[in-house]
Order: sequence, then structure tokens, then C-alpha cells
Amino acid sequence: MPAPSNPPHSPVQQEPLVYVVDDEPPVVELIRTLCHDLQVPVAGFSAAREFLAALEPARPGCLVLDLRLPDMSGIELLEKLRQLGSTQTIVFISGNAEIEHAVRAMKMGVHDFLEKPFSNQAIVDAILSALARDRRNRETRGELADIARRIARLTRRERQVMDLVVRGLVNKEIAAELALSTKTVEVYRANVMAKMEARSLAELVRAVMQYRGEHGEGA
Repeated sequence: MPAPSNPPHSPVQQEPLVYVVDDEPPVVELIRTLCHDLQVPVAGFSAAREFLAALEPARPGCLVLDLRLPDMSGIELLEKLRQLGSTQTIVFISGNAEIEHAVRAMKMGVHDFLEKPFSNQAIVDAILSALARDRRNRETRGELADIARRIARLTRRERQVMDLVVRGLVNKEIAAELALSTKTVEVYRANVMAKMEARSLAELVRAVMQYRGEHGEGA
């Protein structure tokens, strides 16, 4: 029996890739060896611009980034990535205990910070944790994009009804608020549930709250 094909418009999931940007070849090779044991591929670079030229922003994975690089600092590269809209999950490594830079990096969303020399287990744990965070972040972004797609299908009136439903108003109260008949509200409400692909009121509310939380909208 032939294997089932991917559903239409379903993207093929790429395997995670660990980018390592460090001008010390032994560090890159160590991480490559450790990740080989995890069956995770590694792309190593000795300079920031070399890495930027090869970066695949949409590919899952993480970035292990040295704080000191020959062409720009790790902080400068991090700022560049943020300007480009990159969502890479980053583990910073450094041969110098520069607390100020470490704090700045963590405030900018870096996942972890390790000081050299680090143990094999410490870098493995940091990479596994970063890969897990990247996976969760991508799943969340996918869910939010799907909710946004559903909301975009609503008409202006359906959006009004949905907002009032989420506020906890019953059909009679919504009818009074929008100067509609209760029967008309029932039709709009059914349309909202269908277009939002919500199987229950709780599911609808959860989806709308998740969307609003991401977009900074009030309740």
C-alpha cells in the first residue's frame, strides 16, 4: 500500500539545524561532534557576515553564538538579527566573564549564556533546551497565524458579535447592543463558530484571548 502523501498546502517540516558562530575551530568541531551524537546537523561559521549570508530564517533550530567575533561582536550580530526580524533561539558563549554583556543579551531575549570552558553536558543541555524552545515558539506562531486567518474570514458584523460573545453577553443582550433581533444574532453567532472552527464557547474565547494577547489588544 503506498504511503499517504502530504495534504495539499502542507509544508514539509525541515529537520532542525544548529548554527555555530565562533572563530575558534575546536569549539565548532566539539559542538559538531556532540550534535552528531544527537543526530542534529550543525553549520559552523567563523564570522558573523559569513553566517548571515547562509542563514535560513524559516528553518527550525538554534544559534550558538560567541560573544567575540572578528568582524562584529555577538551583541551587534544579535541586534542585526532582531532588525531582520529573525526569531532564532540563541545560546551565547563567551571566554570572558562579561556580566554587562550577558545581562544585555538576556534582556534582548537570548535563551542561555555559557562561559568558556563549558562542559560537554552543559552545552548539550543548552542546545536541547534551545531547540525545544524554538519548537514551542514555532508552534505558537503557527497557531496564531491560523487564528488570524480565521478572524480575517469574519464580516464586520460577525466580528462585532464575536467580540460581544467573548465579553460574556448572551444572545438577548447582544441583540439589544447591536439593535438586531435575537434570531439574527443566533445566525451571526453560528457563522462565527463555523468560521472560527470553534467546537465550544470556551474554545472560541481561548482563541480570541490568545490572538489579543499577542497583538496587545484589550479584552
